[in-house]
Amino acid sequence: MSRTSVQGAFLKARLRAGITKKGISLHSLRHSYATHLLEAGVPLPTIQRYLGHSDLDTTAVYLHLTPQGQQEAIARINQLLEVPPCQP
Repeated sequence: MSRTSVQGAFLKARLRAGITKKGISLHSLRHSYATHLLEAGVPLPTIQRYLGHSDLDTTAVYLHLTPQGQQEAIARINQLLEVPPCQP
């Protein structure tokens, strides 16, 4: 499919869904896809491969934590930092 055909189909689907917010594009979907994969625990190099990037820094630009993902990350970090009780 041509890029124009895909963009046209996306625009029609977006309007049919009642999404009128400006700035929503196919590129937005790539960002969302990468973010959700990361939050699901998919390793960054795998996401890099899925997006077709040769440089990991390029992939990192796509990654944005949602508020829920950020809370989960903080909880995981706190678990790692907890000191286990001393065993006699």
